[in-house]
Amino acid sequence: MTKQFFNKNIIFNFTVLTKIIVYFAIIDTKNTMRRYFSLLLIISYSTIVFSQQDPQFAHTMYNNLYTNPGYSGMDDGITVYAINRQQWVGFDGAPVTTLAGIHSKIKPFGIASGIGLVISDDRFEFEKDFAAKLSYSYHKNFGRGKLGIGMSVGFINFDLSGSWSPPETPASGDPYIPQEAVRKIVLDLNFGIFYQIKDKFYFGISTTHINQPEIKYPGVTASFLRRHYYATTGYNLRLLNSPIELKPSVFAEFDGTKLQLSGNITGLYNKKFWLGVSYRNQDAIFPMAGVVLVNGLKVGYAYELSLSKMITVSKGTHEVFLEYSFDIWKANKNYKYKSILYL
Repeated sequence: MTKQFFNKNIIFNFTVLTKIIVYFAIIDTKNTMRRYFSLLLIISYSTIVFSQQDPQFAHTMYNNLYTNPGYSGMDDGITVYAINRQQWVGFDGAPVTTLAGIHSKIKPFGIASGIGLVISDDRFEFEKDFAAKLSYSYHKNFGRGKLGIGMSVGFINFDLSGSWSPPETPASGDPYIPQEAVRKIVLDLNFGIFYQIKDKFYFGISTTHINQPEIKYPGVTASFLRRHYYATTGYNLRLLNSPIELKPSVFAEFDGTKLQLSGNITGLYNKKFWLGVSYRNQDAIFPMAGVVLVNGLKVGYAYELSLSKMITVSKGTHEVFLEYSFDIWKANKNYKYKSILYL
């Protein structure tokens, strides 16, 4: 699930679960039975549903900036990218997540560094969350690669609103039904370490929501954004006398209660086209493909096929990835050329 409402520390009894089902069912009278059945499936997986709070993505290998501020400025120039994720297509009120980021290397006072900015818009039914975070990373040459140690600070705006029409009991008599829109802005702190040997190997560890900001939805006494931990690694293996490169990678996320792993293997042909497949344990399998256009623009697509019963009420998940990198410093360098006649 892309985004959840409550923290797993909350103890849900049967009454609360029933109310949750009712809340979704009464928002829209269309396809009521389908909505009701779908939510029963979600509740049946509540041990998974209420643990993961950060949005999930298929293109994890291209989205390091979102989970790890230490990655800021690791590319040669300025990198701009965006991801749009349409989850559980065909399911009413399904999650839709849009993310955009930009990062660049800098050298203030001669100190090798990187800065980055990530904004995200995450929507699920009547919950709309907007986040922005600015990151800084200190760079240090280490061995054959470069080490980045970074911190990011930002905010998350939680917006929970909807049209409430309880069937019988007045809404004012139920503390779990908000009488008005709930909006909360919280401070968000993140930390990460990222190591990279250009075009060969990378490894990163990070933690998000270090301060575990409180959300405090109506009727909920212990709602906060749980601290998340991430680890990722990948390696580029060029086949002998072949234009094909194999890029295996692993991505792990842990929120203190559940560990989720994703494995990917991608084949890059002539540094222009790629095909790959990923597997997220107990969740989904997703093939992906992409191309590098003439101007350097990367375009990627992934289709997630759910391995749970969600497949019976949705048409899968679509995710589109775009990235463009350019080096303004290299373009501004003055080059001198000499004829070989005078060497």
